[in-house]
Amino acid sequence: MKYLNRAKKWNLVLVALAPVVLLSVQPAFSAVEDESLESKLNDLSLPSNVAPAAITQEKLYSVQNRYTDLKRKSEFSLGAAKNFNSNSFVNMREIDLAYRFHINNRWNLGISGAYGFNELTTGAQVLLAKGNQLPDAAYVKRRADLLVGYNLFYGKFRLSMEQVLYFDQYLAIGPGLVTTQYGSSPAAVADVGFAFWLGRNASLRFGIKSEVFNEKRFADSSNVTHVLGHLDIGYAFGGKKL
Repeated sequence: MKYLNRAKKWNLVLVALAPVVLLSVQPAFSAVEDESLESKLNDLSLPSNVAPAAITQEKLYSVQNRYTDLKRKSEFSLGAAKNFNSNSFVNMREIDLAYRFHINNRWNLGISGAYGFNELTTGAQVLLAKGNQLPDAAYVKRRADLLVGYNLFYGKFRLSMEQVLYFDQYLAIGPGLVTTQYGSSPAAVADVGFAFWLGRNASLRFGIKSEVFNEKRFADSSNVTHVLGHLDIGYAFGGKKL
C-alpha cells in the first residue's frame, strides 16, 4: 500500500506539470518552424536584375516580315512563253527578256521584250499542200511591254522539315506593243501569277499574260486577245542590305 500511495502522488505531480512542459516546448517548436519557413523564402528570393535559371535557358527568336527584302532591288529574268489563244493556223511560242525595278516589297516597274517562233498547224499545212493556199493569218514576231506590278500577298509553304519556299502572288498591268508580219499595234496587257524566291536572290516566275490588241491581216483586221503562259528564271541584286 505504501508503494501504491507514492505512485498516485507522482501521477498527480506529472498531471500538474504537463501544462507547464507543453507551454515551454511550444515556443521552441514554433521557433524551429518559423526558421524553416524563413529559410525556404530566402531560397526563393533572387538578387535584383537576375532572371530565374529556367528563363535564361529559353531560346529567343526574332520575327521578320519577309525572308527576301525587295526594296530598291533590280531583277533580270529570262523565260519562255506559249500562246494558248492564237488562231487555228499558227502555233506561237516566244522567248522573253525582262527587267524589273522593285520600288519596295509591294510595287515594281518592269519592261520586257519577246521574240516569236512560229510554225503552221497541221490544218494550215494540209491547206498549203493540197490547195497551194496560205491562210490569211497573222503571227507575232515581237512583243514589248511596260508594266506596273503589285504583290498582292506574300506567303510560304514547307517543302520539308528544313526547307521552306517563299512566294509573292503578283498582278501587273500596262501598255504593250505587238508586231506581226503586217505591222505593229498597241496593246493593253495584264499579267498575273506567282514569283517563287529561291533563296534571297534567285526567282522563278510562273504567270498568265493577256494581251488585247487590234490584229492586222492581209484582208482586214479585228480585236483579238492573246493568252500566254510563261515561265521565267530571274536574279535580283542590289537594294537594301539585310
